[in-house]
Amino acid sequence: MANHIEQYQAKHGGVTLHTWTEEEGWKKANFYITGVSGTPIPTWFRQVLRQKHLSDIVDFPYSPSCFYE
Repeated sequence: MANHIEQYQAKHGGVTLHTWTEEEGWKKANFYITGVSGTPIPTWFRQVLRQKHLSDIVDFPYSPSCFYE
């Protein structure tokens, strides 16, 4: 079982974050959130990141970065 997070450029300058758990080749526990760059990430999504043992993100990034590579 592996946990992943990806980041995509969204319309109008926002950023979409996508996290999922890969188990036996299947994507499970998918969560997507889109927000305006520089604004705070909601608490519920930060809790999902912690539960999956992924790096905490406080604010939406300004653009997709190599942080996730």
